Amino acid sequence: MLHRLLPIALACGRLGVAVVALLSATSLAPAFGQSAPAATGQLPLWEVSSGGNSIYLMGSVHLLRQDAYPLDPALYEAFDAARVVAFEVDLATAQAAAPMMMARGLFSDGNTLRSVLPSDLYADLNRRLAAYGLPPQAVEMMKPWMVGMTLNALALQRMGYSPEYGVDMHFFERARTAGKRVVGLETIEEQIEVFDGLTPDQQVALLESTLEEIDTASEMMDEISVIWSNGDVERLAELLNDSMKDHPELMERVLYQRNRNWVPQIEALLRAGEPAIVIVGMGHMVGPGSVTALLRERGYEVTPVAPR
Repeated sequence: MLHRLLPIALACGRLGVAVVALLSATSLAPAFGQSAPAATGQLPLWEVSSGGNSIYLMGSVHLLRQDAYPLDPALYEAFDAARVVAFEVDLATAQAAAPMMMARGLFSDGNTLRSVLPSDLYADLNRRLAAYGLPPQAVEMMKPWMVGMTLNALALQRMGYSPEYGVDMHFFERARTAGKRVVGLETIEEQIEVFDGLTPDQQVALLESTLEEIDTASEMMDEISVIWSNGDVERLAELLNDSMKDHPELMERVLYQRNRNWVPQIEALLRAGEPAIVIVGMGHMVGPGSVTALLRERGYEVTPVAPR
């Protein structure tokens, strides 16, 4: 089921990029082996306007390869015009994520992976760990969501995908160099809770999905990168909409609730009249319940920006 869940790597944020099984959309498998989709003449960029003020929204991919750069000039122009840059979290605080994740991602109630996983899943996990040169003891005290995060990170980073080359980190470094004001729409703690707040059954299902499809994770990320770079917004929306059929509770938790929390903050940036750009996972920008859809419902003009 990872093939059903991978595209939400576009959705959740830097803590979620490795939990690509948690944050995705729908099966990309039918597209494998086919030619890449043609460019659509659209970028992952929108201008939001109201009362003479405007800001930009940019959809990010949190993991990319180094050869994805440079990006389209229109993305840099929108960024350069901003004095305020809003990310899902202030990435300056990201260094605090590791100890927080370890504190929340380890069992503290006497459980272990062996005690919570079905025996066949536990055996499959150990085979996978061996392939990555990890002994079972390295993850025995981790909760299933944390193990899934770890394995996905290993699989994708082996193929050259790294948060270091993600769109949000790319623009964060540029913002810091340019002295722009950086703000976060949520905290590191809130992002961790997205994962740690999953029920035990959801966590086990997440890990099982990860193990089932981890061998094709890189191929699926290749497909997602092409969809993003070609501006195929309709295709991405289709992926996300399809995934809701099987995972409505998860999508509510990962996408829609967070979108609703962010919209008032985006409105505040717009009312302030200071040039700003909001850079969040692409999954938050497309389809019903997205940030762009919610802003349109509130009467704002949301206009796609064409490539330069």
